[in-house]
Amino acid sequence: MIKKIIWVYGAIKRYLFYDTKYLFLFIYRYFQNNYRNKCQFYNDKEIIDLINIGKSIIRVGDGEIGLVHFCRVSYQVYSDAIRNDFLKIIKNYNNNSPYILGITEFVNYTNKELTHFINSEGKEINRFPVWRQLKITYELIFNKNAKYFDALAFYKPGRFENLILPYIQNKKVIIVTNKENKEKIMTSPLSSDTYLYITCEPENTYESRLKIQKDITNVIDKSGLPKNNFIVLMSAGLSKTIIYDMADQGYQVLDIGIGLESYYTGINLENRI
Repeated sequence: MIKKIIWVYGAIKRYLFYDTKYLFLFIYRYFQNNYRNKCQFYNDKEIIDLINIGKSIIRVGDGEIGLVHFCRVSYQVYSDAIRNDFLKIIKNYNNNSPYILGITEFVNYTNKELTHFINSEGKEINRFPVWRQLKITYELIFNKNAKYFDALAFYKPGRFENLILPYIQNKKVIIVTNKENKEKIMTSPLSSDTYLYITCEPENTYESRLKIQKDITNVIDKSGLPKNNFIVLMSAGLSKTIIYDMADQGYQVLDIGIGLESYYTGINLENRI
């Protein structure tokens, strides 16, 4: 109980004057151990069907939710511009959007279930401090009539292979990632010499988002081929906000994140969930 009181005191100091509505709902829900949301998620077949008709994917995790609430993340400096971009992505989302919005299924866990979460290695981990913001934010601003994609899907073995790999076999693939990841992917036996690459910095990629977007469109324009011949796989930090505009323009961009590196290197990320 003392720890909870300390958390609430810290939240009051941080949010009282510039995120007041969030603060009061945060306090109200904090002590309700059995409180849960009822967010709807697409199943695998539905996701595959949506990708096949050209929908993009944007994943929103704990870092992005933190930015919505004026918090900093380790790999991206905060700005009002990036906060407003994610608010737009979240608030404008519906089942007819040209992108599928991904959030973690932890949004539906109770506080108690998050506190005593058992990971894939059988270890009990307290996930409540990480995902409590998402639960409150979903209740405040997310579209409750829309269905969502599991943002942690690509952390799980076999999900990239089942959901994405069959589809990209017939596409020209552009991979957007940092130099280190590019080198890992290129030397992987699962890679292909037909892949095209656009490199970015490992951190603060939001500031170079417009250049990344221009680089992508230039590659496609110079090919002389229709844009629907291409699929863009992104593992490029918070430059992912460009997906909102690119999807609306008819480009297909999938925010894979570090799940892309996991697939090509064979690193299992499931224990991070």
